[in-house]
Amino acid sequence: MKPDMKKEHKDLRNAFILNFLAVVLGIIITFGGNAIIERNKEARNLNSCLELVSSELKEDLKWIDYGDSLLGRQVEAADFLARYENDYSKAPADSLRMMANEPLFICELSFYTDAFELLKNSGVLAKIDDQELALEIFQAYGHMRDYLTFFKMFHEHKKQYLEPAMNAKVTDLLAKDEFGAGELWSLISSSKEGKQFLREIQRFLYMYNDSETVASIKSTIDRIDAYIGR
Repeated sequence: MKPDMKKEHKDLRNAFILNFLAVVLGIIITFGGNAIIERNKEARNLNSCLELVSSELKEDLKWIDYGDSLLGRQVEAADFLARYENDYSKAPADSLRMMANEPLFICELSFYTDAFELLKNSGVLAKIDDQELALEIFQAYGHMRDYLTFFKMFHEHKKQYLEPAMNAKVTDLLAKDEFGAGELWSLISSSKEGKQFLREIQRFLYMYNDSETVASIKSTIDRIDAYIGR
């Protein structure tokens, strides 16, 4: 029987077309798959960075709470000591002992910013498709810088008034092994510099309100967590 050349040619053509389509499809799948893999990798990197930023901001909120407690105790102590500055014998003894050292502390505070620096410097920040979120992250860290600036400025300001209040009589008393809280503050408050020192603590701290800072950071954390989980 004569071979059917037309059928063989058709079969070869069909086989070629199928092989060609298989190769083309393989190329498309390879390149498309690589693109999908790359996009997934970028998404994972972005989410990992944002998780670090969220965790970092949560830790920084704890530092703000700690800073607020330090500042709060100082203004509370300044109010208390100013109230009894004419006669500390009238002050409740336990409260006086508890408040006596608070205004004299010079404290330091710092925040974590490593995750934020990673987000900025790695190029991952540009991958955030929610520009409002990116802006809010910058603003949250900006509010933290403002808080830290205020905290440092307050203690620098306080030192300017503390040094004149620590006159020779006060330093001589502090050099003794034992002295009472009432004795110390009677001596400090006997000078106009000592009275001014307490007034400056009160005045400076009553000027500041960090509610905007805390609200901004909490809002940013919520936005980040929602973005990651979307």
